[in-house]
Amino acid sequence: MPASGGKFAPWLNRSASAKPTESAGLVLADRGPFGLCSLWAILSLGLFMAALAGVSQAGAVDSVRGRAIIIDGDTLQVAGSSFNLVGIDAPELEQRCQMHGRFYGCGSLAQAALMDLTAGIEVVCRKVRDRHADPGSGALARCSAGGYNLSEGMIYTGWALMPPAAAGNPAPEAFLAVQAQAEERRRGLWQGKFVTPWDWRAGERLPGE
Repeated sequence: MPASGGKFAPWLNRSASAKPTESAGLVLADRGPFGLCSLWAILSLGLFMAALAGVSQAGAVDSVRGRAIIIDGDTLQVAGSSFNLVGIDAPELEQRCQMHGRFYGCGSLAQAALMDLTAGIEVVCRKVRDRHADPGSGALARCSAGGYNLSEGMIYTGWALMPPAAAGNPAPEAFLAVQAQAEERRRGLWQGKFVTPWDWRAGERLPGE
């Protein structure tokens, strides 16, 4: 779980005898060199504040916060918007894996793992791209709960994997060490046999599934 600024108008050289400029009865500047500069300063400040407001509104569109509704192991809803966690791929809800020679619902357990990471904590999601490569999924987003990166958390638990580069969902290189540790310590999916989520969606299954 991203200034703008402006420049004041140059000093205006006016003689002490210069008359005020009037338009429709409105005096735009008093006598002396400071009147117009003060007016330009006010106008510049107004433009500056408007620009800041625009940046703030634009940022608000791409970043949302609130309690999360967990769809599956790498998809969640926050403030009515759906997001796919950037840099990971988790088993589909219907997917089964194998442990100690028995099949189990690894997709459901991946969903439960993401529920655990977000339980009772406000989630902040910042969109990094409009759509995920998979049809029908939400925008790719970097989400955190309590300041903790949820993508990294899911890889740490072993219930999500780093997708291949061709999947269009690039993972940070830092995730490599996290995934290697999860595999070494046999956490999550690494406790048994599984088909990677991207291969499972392509139709590959474990023998006997």
